Amino acid sequence: MSLKYLFAQPDYIEIIIKDNIENKNIIKSITIYPIKLKDYEEFSKYSSLLYLSKNHFDESVRDNSLLELLYLSHSSLGLTTEDFINNLCKLFSIVTLKEVDFIEKDGKIAFWIDENGFIDQSNYEKVRVIIMKQNLIHEQKVYKTKLMAQWAEKALLAKQKTAPKISLEDIVSTVSVGCHKHYWDLENYTIYQIYSDFYRLRKMIEHDSSVQLMCAGADLKLPEFAEDLDLYHNPYDDLFVSSDKLTGLNKALKD
Repeated sequence: MSLKYLFAQPDYIEIIIKDNIENKNIIKSITIYPIKLKDYEEFSKYSSLLYLSKNHFDESVRDNSLLELLYLSHSSLGLTTEDFINNLCKLFSIVTLKEVDFIEKDGKIAFWIDENGFIDQSNYEKVRVIIMKQNLIHEQKVYKTKLMAQWAEKALLAKQKTAPKISLEDIVSTVSVGCHKHYWDLENYTIYQIYSDFYRLRKMIEHDSSVQLMCAGADLKLPEFAEDLDLYHNPYDDLFVSSDKLTGLNKALKD
């Protein structure tokens, strides 16, 4: 298991640039950095497009790149052309720590990072996956029927009602108190680091509580405080194990 995200290390995307003068390919790269907590609110303003994958578009148009699909349908997403361009420029600027410029030529669009590379239709999906992975953003499930989508939404809402409401602010304050960290230290934490500390702290408290109960005579299995946290687990996977689970429900509704 890589320690890269625990140590807040960036990812690199290779870019192949054609040198027409020397008639050869030059390999360069752009750097994608994980978001720090102090930049999270700004990042959240522009990150909504990351949740959209090709699965959100009709199968008949999926031969196009995801960036093309987003650009062609931005008005249906409630964005003006200016907003769409600005949002992605801001988003890419935050994750690359560079000033990003929009380029359009012969119907093709790209976001110029610097002399080392750009983000365009050839690498946007790779960049998207990296940003989501670095910052623990989970992709929403796209269901085959409208009925399945409606029941998935109801199941999610029902689960949220019974689950404790824990915001990012709550997570930060818990880590601050539980790990004896100052807030000015935590503002430079990444999303991955703060969640890792938070869930590890919960595991340790659960372990200590179980030890106390066992000492008092309770018959419990002692939880392992150092076990895998599985931070990449997608909560949408818990709604339904598979679409087959909805078969009986769909039949009952139709009846």
